[in-house]
Amino acid sequence: MLHLFRGTAVIVLLAIGAFTGGTSAQVPARTAGPCEKLVELLMLDTTITSAQIVEAGAFTPPNPGRGGAAAVEPYKGLPAFCRVTGIVKRPGDTDVKIEVWLPAQNWNGDFRPAASGFAGGTIGYGGMAELLRGGWATANTNRGHDGGGPWKVADMASLPYHLMVSKAKAVIGAYYGKGPHFTVMNECGGGGSRDALQLVQDWPDDLDAAAAVGFVYDATHHGIGQMWVYQATHQTEAHYIPPSKYPIIHRAALDACDLKDGVKDGVIEDPPRCKYDPAVLLCKGGDGPNCLTAPQVEAVRQIYSPAVHSKTGKYLFAPMVPGGELGWEPMAGPAPYGYAPGFYRNMVFKDQAWDHKSGLPNFDTHVDLAEAPENRVIDAVNPDLSRFVARGGKLLLLGGWNDHTLAPGSFVDYYQAVVKKMGAQKLRDSVRLFMVPGMDHCLTPAYKPYHDVDLVRILREWRTTGKAPEQIVVTRFTDEGKEERKRLVCAYPRVAMYRGKGNTNDPANYVCRAGRGP
Repeated sequence: MLHLFRGTAVIVLLAIGAFTGGTSAQVPARTAGPCEKLVELLMLDTTITSAQIVEAGAFTPPNPGRGGAAAVEPYKGLPAFCRVTGIVKRPGDTDVKIEVWLPAQNWNGDFRPAASGFAGGTIGYGGMAELLRGGWATANTNRGHDGGGPWKVADMASLPYHLMVSKAKAVIGAYYGKGPHFTVMNECGGGGSRDALQLVQDWPDDLDAAAAVGFVYDATHHGIGQMWVYQATHQTEAHYIPPSKYPIIHRAALDACDLKDGVKDGVIEDPPRCKYDPAVLLCKGGDGPNCLTAPQVEAVRQIYSPAVHSKTGKYLFAPMVPGGELGWEPMAGPAPYGYAPGFYRNMVFKDQAWDHKSGLPNFDTHVDLAEAPENRVIDAVNPDLSRFVARGGKLLLLGGWNDHTLAPGSFVDYYQAVVKKMGAQKLRDSVRLFMVPGMDHCLTPAYKPYHDVDLVRILREWRTTGKAPEQIVVTRFTDEGKEERKRLVCAYPRVAMYRGKGNTNDPANYVCRAGRGP
């Protein structure tokens, strides 16, 4: 078989008959022989270092470390799989380690690469295990280095992850006798979502479809934006807002805007259109638990305002929006959100000893340092998706309006940049953004209240029928895991409005309309 990836010929030499993979999506149980024979697979610049069957429940992650038995426990329920490890040579740089897991039976015929982590350095066994349980062939990479330490910027570019995906496809084809029918990613957060966007932008042949949830596309300004929120409450001691006051700020936002969709449910449907002045909370006398001092009002206003360059006024990153105040503490609380210090240490000051306690960054010269061209390879900001769209690729972007890890308006910023670059008509069948009211960062029980929707099913139907989703239904669960309601979510920029009668928890009683003004 001859595979071509972005103009580079990757030659795979094998006798297909030597590999007893079937041609149907459901692959029967197999012996260890065909898996072990994958060490003979020849691919350009690639060495397969091991290939062996791992029996059901027998996988132990390398170097489980201090976790001991607890670190092994999550893997005990894994089905049998063919585990393939390899090394890909990268011209002029370090080798990239890859690992491919192939279900020994009941493969669903598809391929889902797992998230590599934002800065690389590890193989994401946890994500791979979750996908393997679902019948997917999966793969991961260390992006070119092992362990932590200073960020290695070249490893955060798109090439290492692309090399893993392209080589994994060849391994899949060799083992099963055919390549994957559908290659898709559904990832959240700074690592996985950026992996997906980098492939869509730079290597459009790698994926058939992708869902990027709570995505960080502009990693550079993401770090600056987080520090903007922290600086709002730490520019002086008087600006600090104790978390005990977040509920009163949240209540003021709800009082101003909760009813704009026709339902008072504790959720703001269209936060960017919610305009209210936090000065309504200004203390009439001295400071108190149910009001804000003048410096605290100023801090809230800054949090609700976009980060800008303090000398040029250039827009840098989106603001936080009304409705998500209960989640402000990780960014506005005692310490900056975890990503920001690492960003400033590695990308701005190039000093691993830097600490925010020695002095907060400014928003002019330090922004200029961050924006150095050599730093920008960590981003996935290219709005030109024409090659991905031309080959029928589908991209679903999804964000929560109550995201506490980054400004949710950044999701809208990227989508609008794509629309501006390519035109709405060209994107009509290929790209959609859904903004979920009341949702935090990811579709996982780790974020309360938990929201869920089967994005892979939506992507599969979209790819098969060619009909883009105009609306989806997202299920919201309580903190205790009990289903609370189903919410109609409309493709941006439309919003769901209550029809005026019927159960307010039934999505059938809502309709998608243009958002209302304040």
